[in-house]
Amino acid sequence: MSLVGIIANPASGKDIRRLIAEASAVDNRDKARVVRRVLRGMAVGELDEVALMPDSFGIGFQALDGLELPYRVRHLDMPVTGTQDDSLRASKCLRQEGAACVVVLGGDGTHRVVAKECGAIPLVALSTGTNNVWPQPTEGTLAGMAAALIAQGTVPHKTAVHQTKRLEVFLGEDLVDIALVDIATYAGSFTGSKAVWEPERIGELLLSTVAPGTLGLSAIGAALPDICYEERPGLYLRMGEGGKRVMAAIAPGLVKEFSVCESRQLSPNEMVELLHGPCVLALDGEREVLISEGDRVRIVLTWNGPFRVCVEEALQVAAGAGYFTKSASCDIGFVQK
Repeated sequence: MSLVGIIANPASGKDIRRLIAEASAVDNRDKARVVRRVLRGMAVGELDEVALMPDSFGIGFQALDGLELPYRVRHLDMPVTGTQDDSLRASKCLRQEGAACVVVLGGDGTHRVVAKECGAIPLVALSTGTNNVWPQPTEGTLAGMAAALIAQGTVPHKTAVHQTKRLEVFLGEDLVDIALVDIATYAGSFTGSKAVWEPERIGELLLSTVAPGTLGLSAIGAALPDICYEERPGLYLRMGEGGKRVMAAIAPGLVKEFSVCESRQLSPNEMVELLHGPCVLALDGEREVLISEGDRVRIVLTWNGPFRVCVEEALQVAAGAGYFTKSASCDIGFVQK
């Protein structure tokens, strides 16, 4: 049985960066419309079932209103808390039920949470957050088509699914958390609004990859000279007075200056012991882990990250195989009421 999951985070695109920067709020009604397009796109395939994460706003119910689809659709049987635990629990449920692909709507933070429980399930990542480095700016219909093609095996994983890197956080000997894009030490003793926007409070910064044209803390690394983007290296930065002055856009409409005292590439499986404490670790731009005086904190860059579907590659492979020219695929079987 081919099962595809959809996790749409109703809280993504709504944090304090709407106040301290120029970020736009992503309305949940817009997310419902995206999910609706995803569902329609999935109808090009021969899926058996789609399972939606329930949420307090009812994104899934709004998306399904008036749709008739050629596959079963249900909501996962799980409690709704209105916190990131919902995405975590939904990811775990879908893994346990054997989902063949999961479509995720959110930003870097949402995808980080989903990645903690999804295992080897391929993710189709749709950007509806504030800083969207890991998820792709993809139209929902195309995302749904790609998810169906991957789930039913029309497109082999080796042609359009790629494992990504992640940063692993060890407290003592225990793996306590992960990040997909960046980890920063942030002066303070509380998580508060979670967002990071004060340059003088950042001590160390580790990046899983450096790519131009991105927002968030990873933009600091991308602004440095002599970075070989083709190698997509990891990067370690240490901030402090008297360093190289770097301008970077860390949120929509928010450009800040940073003083970078040290920068060097990170190799896979290299372990970095952090120097700063007490502090808060910001994971993918959100303050999450409190570090006390004397805690031994180490970060490791690995290739143990989640598997991400390249939508363009999936569609190209299917088109090259003649999938979209088959008459059975032309009648996609939905009726709009």
